[in-house]
This record gives sequence, structure tokens and C-alpha cells, in this order.
Amino acid sequence: MLDQARSMHSDIANMGPEATALTQLRPPADDPGSNGYNKLLVGDGQNRGAFGEGAYQVKLYRDYLAELVARLEKALGITEASDAQASADVRNVSSEGEGKGFA
Repeated sequence: MLDQARSMHSDIANMGPEATALTQLRPPADDPGSNGYNKLLVGDGQNRGAFGEGAYQVKLYRDYLAELVARLEKALGITEASDAQASADVRNVSSEGEGKGFA
């Protein structure tokens, strides 16, 4: 699961610049129809437009995945540390109780 989260984070992080670039599009002509449509796509300062909202969602998703990866890594580290401790405890018990029937 950690590998999948890392892969998804990498993919989304690579989308960020492309999504942001879409917010910089200019209308093909200086006429009311082109300008109006372009404002719907890239925004006009008061709203983000469709591409601006998309870029914002990519950022939110990237941040979410970064947090997920960090938490999974932390959880995995805790699990590995507790496994190592359990292994050491079993070794200690077995060496202390050699020949006495302990595990």
C-alpha cells in the first residue's frame, strides 16, 4: 500500500505544473465570445475557473497523498521497531531460560 501511495503521489506531483499551466491560457481572439469562454476556463480574478479549480484539486490531492505517505511510513516504522523489540525479547527469554522449558 505504501508503494502505491508513493506512486500516486509522484504521478499527481507531476500533474501539478501541467494543471497550473492550463490556468495561463489566453483566448485565441480578442472577441467577446473567446474572452467569455476563456474566463470560464481560467478565471477572471474573482473565481478560479474550471482549470483553476482543477489545479486546486490537484494540489489538494497531492497534499493528501503526501500526508498519507508520511503516516504510512511512520506506521511502518513503528511496526518494524516493535517487531525488532519483540524479536530481541524472545532471544533474551530463550537465552535466559536455556534448558528450562522457556520459549
